[in-house]
Amino acid sequence: MRLKTKVVVIIAGLLLGVSITGSVINYMKNVHDTQEQLQNTSLPLSVDNIYTEIQQRMIEPLLVSSLMSHDTFLRDWLMSGEKDIDGIVRYLTEIQQKYDIFTTFLVSDKTKNYYHPRGLIDVINKDNSADAWYFRFKDQPEPYEINLDHNANLSDTLIMFINYKVMNYKNEMIGVTGVGVRLLNIEKMLNSFKTKYKYDVYFVDQKGEITLFSQALNKRGNIANIDGLKSIKEAIYKGEQTQFEYKNKEGEYLLNTKYIGKLKLQLFVEINKKEYLKELKKTFYANLAISLLVTLLVTLIIIYTINIYQKQLVKMASEDSLTGLANRRKFNEHFEKFYKLYKKGINSLTLVLIDIDNFKEVNDSFGHLVGDEALVRVAEILRVELRSSDMIARWGGEEFALLFVDVSPEKSVEIAQKICQAIREDKALSSLLQRPLTVSIGVGHLSSLESQDGLVYKVDNALYEAKKAGKDQVIVA
Repeated sequence: MRLKTKVVVIIAGLLLGVSITGSVINYMKNVHDTQEQLQNTSLPLSVDNIYTEIQQRMIEPLLVSSLMSHDTFLRDWLMSGEKDIDGIVRYLTEIQQKYDIFTTFLVSDKTKNYYHPRGLIDVINKDNSADAWYFRFKDQPEPYEINLDHNANLSDTLIMFINYKVMNYKNEMIGVTGVGVRLLNIEKMLNSFKTKYKYDVYFVDQKGEITLFSQALNKRGNIANIDGLKSIKEAIYKGEQTQFEYKNKEGEYLLNTKYIGKLKLQLFVEINKKEYLKELKKTFYANLAISLLVTLLVTLIIIYTINIYQKQLVKMASEDSLTGLANRRKFNEHFEKFYKLYKKGINSLTLVLIDIDNFKEVNDSFGHLVGDEALVRVAEILRVELRSSDMIARWGGEEFALLFVDVSPEKSVEIAQKICQAIREDKALSSLLQRPLTVSIGVGHLSSLESQDGLVYKVDNALYEAKKAGKDQVIVA
């Protein structure tokens, strides 16, 4: 694996590890804090809010039923022989409309007449199973009861009846009055708690039967038969604590209970932790996705930056900063590559070494800045005179090297002589130095038994001979 790839993988791994670790730690902390807040604050407060709403929605009918049973008009009407039916109908209708109750009723113990806002609608008797509630309630010592029942006279709708005994002034029962609340309204109320608080709210009687619940609740029957609840049933009814935790196959639950004495029912308010923490999981996965995206973006930025710097480093390592030509290192790499291909697709390889004549005098007379300008101009001339496929490099201070591939010896010498002439006759160089600039050139062709170093040595000697012979000329090795 290359160093760049290793660096990118390590950095990306570290970023990803930090992001994932941070997200997991944050998620676990949020879960812990949320459960603690739920258990100690949110659930108890919600139970109080729910209880207040239940009082308004369910206990109010109980109070209305109690008010009716103690109403002097109603007592006196029963005791006076039930003569004015229109009067009791108006009374029941006004109560129904005033308190927005589904139905109101009155049953006379003497005549067994069943009065309703629509009038006298039935006469109850012991032989009718639908009327069994009256005779059962009559024998009970409690002054009121809450009863769920279908009423054939009220569209066979499931109704919660709140029955209250009517007593005469001698404390003798003379009838039963009360109100009926449609269970559909209660279900809507319980469903609203699920929507508003995310809690399941239901009622359990003294025997453990779940009596009032929303259709969405997945619990039915007696809590003694429900996994998790059966193990805490006894503790619930002892009343020594109101907060519980239990588990079943559906999940882990937090449960708060409250006994509503007037309804004689236990209020159960519970929440499935898994369901409640679903939003936290969504947030966790969203944060994780963002972390992955950020890591990916940072990794791409790192790769982009490394590539830029790598290109700059490669350029610095292979390019002469003054002339923009290849440097000696790059030239040697190029030379070695074509040397290996010699006789395997390449038929000839020619090395040309160029040295500027009397360049020390240029630096001494005009300074190094002018000398640098002269070097740059020579490099420009070489680019013009040579093909784009020819290798041109700055070999050393005032030396340049050329490498020709598959160029005949005659053509190579011709090119070298043209370069010599072009530099000598260049007006820019003559203007800069106030005299012509000349170069000495050595040219050599690679023989089949020759090494790279051998060719360089041979051409370098030819260059030396050109210098020795008077400069401004081409010598072939």
